[in-house]
Amino acid sequence: MNKSIKVLNVFLGSKARRGWPSPFYDYDARVKEWVNRLNGLKLQLAVEFVNHVVSTMDEVNRLEREIGSDVDAIFAYILTSESTRFTYWASRRIADLGYDYIHKYGGYGIPTVYVIDLYGGDISGLPLVEDLEKAGKRFLMVSSSDMNDIEKVLRAVYTAKMLSTSKVLVITRREANPAKYLSPQYVSLVKQRLGVNLEYVDYSEVKALYDEVDMNVAERLAEEVMKKATEVREPSKSEVVRAAAIYIALKKLLEKHGANALAIDCLGWLEYGKVEMPTTPCLALSLLNDEGYVAACEADVHSALTMLIFRYLADRASFISDPVVDVAENAVIHCHCTAPTKMDGQVTPYVIRNHADSGDGVGLQVFMHEGIDVTVAKFVEGLNEMVASVGKILDNVDIDRGCRTKVKVSVPDARKYLYGYKGGLHRVLAYGNHLSALEDLSRLMGFKLTLEGA
Repeated sequence: MNKSIKVLNVFLGSKARRGWPSPFYDYDARVKEWVNRLNGLKLQLAVEFVNHVVSTMDEVNRLEREIGSDVDAIFAYILTSESTRFTYWASRRIADLGYDYIHKYGGYGIPTVYVIDLYGGDISGLPLVEDLEKAGKRFLMVSSSDMNDIEKVLRAVYTAKMLSTSKVLVITRREANPAKYLSPQYVSLVKQRLGVNLEYVDYSEVKALYDEVDMNVAERLAEEVMKKATEVREPSKSEVVRAAAIYIALKKLLEKHGANALAIDCLGWLEYGKVEMPTTPCLALSLLNDEGYVAACEADVHSALTMLIFRYLADRASFISDPVVDVAENAVIHCHCTAPTKMDGQVTPYVIRNHADSGDGVGLQVFMHEGIDVTVAKFVEGLNEMVASVGKILDNVDIDRGCRTKVKVSVPDARKYLYGYKGGLHRVLAYGNHLSALEDLSRLMGFKLTLEGA
């Protein structure tokens, strides 16, 4: 995958009899300062900046020739607010370049970001917000003295691009799964809304790859996993070896199909008996998420898509969970047997257990960092809305009811969370407060962001 983005920077400024910052302002010198600041950003992703200084409407119109399928975003830097209102009208025109004007002819749908240069572009930039909202444009507005806010928006642009290069394997049997995840209409909807490709894979293909696994390799991996654990409770070593072999088979499956994510119908695996598999995939999902893939259980495509967003937006593994609402403690406990051990890139303590729902297989009981902020989110039906909340990890609940990993997270109002609940059973949890980043992404990609329990 190409992990770089190309950004067309348009620096808007002109002189007039009066206006901000002043009639004598050297905006060309200011452009050089901005370029140096942008080049000095310590980004975790590669960005190619193509810079243009624009001071007339003719120059704005000529920008259309610079926009191609390789441009991932247009950043318009509003440097002046002159009496001629040039930068205001130029910004309005740029809103057409990225989306509507070109898109009428089957164009690119390029994200448009406006950056207000403080004490210079404010008088032109602020009225744009209302005007562009009324016109139904998709855009982001940055008005900040902190350059990190530019980096955050670049990460949102990167996320939108990377989603369009992603593929999720839906692993199931057609006769044992709800038709909606396999229908052409649903596959088309996911592609249209998020740019993500879905591909159906039958269980039998996983079984064939499992049968090819070198069990000596699986045993070495199992020993490594057991060595890092604080305890091995229910499973035997042979059970852990089989679980490690499932991981090897699923990783080969991802590589074979050129995919970076999967959603596996593990309950169908256990209950429907359509394919004879040796153990549950819980451990495999934990290890795949640790390694940088996205792996969701229960064929939950909506959660897999949410996990992809956290992977790109926050560079984080995430935890798909069943929520338990505790109104008495104003908290939600997130439970499942597939938690990653590297939620922040470093291994946290874990116990090797069996799969709680069935008493079979291998699942991990992971103990996450307490006292840290987390973001919990999930796409709802139709993919036109995402629900989200932010809280702190209060505790790792250690009782033998429910799934193995149980993480208690604060919510603003548990009763509101309870009575406002929607979107299916699962939620996805990631370390860190990513609410503003999700807001930016929702604006760029056109889905609604709804706060839970607020």
